[in-house]
Amino acid sequence: MNERAKPMNKSEPKTPKSRTKAVMDKLRADIDRVDTALLNLIAERMGLAAAVRQAKSGANVWRPSREESHVRDLAKKANGVSPELVSHIWAELTSASLTLQGPIGLHIALSCGGGGDALSQWSLVRDRFGASIPAHTYPMASGALATAHADLEGVAVLPAPGGMNNWWTALGPNGACADMNILAALPRIGAWDWPVAVAVSKAVREPSGDDITLLYIEAGTLPASLTLEQMFAGAGFNAVRRAEVDGQYLYSVAGYVDDEDVRLKAIRSQLASLKIVGVLPCPIVLPIGGEVSDV
Repeated sequence: MNERAKPMNKSEPKTPKSRTKAVMDKLRADIDRVDTALLNLIAERMGLAAAVRQAKSGANVWRPSREESHVRDLAKKANGVSPELVSHIWAELTSASLTLQGPIGLHIALSCGGGGDALSQWSLVRDRFGASIPAHTYPMASGALATAHADLEGVAVLPAPGGMNNWWTALGPNGACADMNILAALPRIGAWDWPVAVAVSKAVREPSGDDITLLYIEAGTLPASLTLEQMFAGAGFNAVRRAEVDGQYLYSVAGYVDDEDVRLKAIRSQLASLKIVGVLPCPIVLPIGGEVSDV
């Protein structure tokens, strides 16, 4: 006598392996969905960048203070995303946007400043400017600066002033590049007191919300009992000497300072020459506690 066949169970219990596969398939589908949404948002952003080109009507393409303020704000808002990643992503997005807005170019001379090997120098530049902007390298800072000056939207990336790096004297009132300013610091992320490199261009000086201002000074003849540091302190400035050569000095002062600042006017008459030659946004720092702050 034949035994009655047992009914087949159409819903076999899932094995641990099949459950893992189901979970991974769902996660991968969610990642694909987010990636597609990101791509659509990037396309929308690029369209807006193209519209900005039309609206600017010949104004400077590069606005470094606006960039720094925006990235700093985004890093503070980011939940679970490191400021380094925020900076890298927006460097690439901004780089692609700038190339749509005008003929911007980078003129780089970092090998003369002892800033590491070629790979580390390129990483330093790319972390700040992304990879879309055309870049040219030079053996000397003077060559990079002169070419950037001749370029309509040129940006020179040079070793930070100090030591043997005396190119900054060309930004003085009688210098060959007197209409240029030091406007960005590299790296953007870190706890530095003075950057590794800086970016120089003819873009407008603007505050980012957390800055130091750079002053070119020719002291002339000062009373023997008065130093430049004492003069600054007497006017209410916290000033740091960053570089000097042949009677020319580069100082940084805390905060954003313009030519209408009454403190600046108070000391200008005591000096042979004083000129604002740049504004550097302070770096974005991530303390051990995990919250983004500014130095």
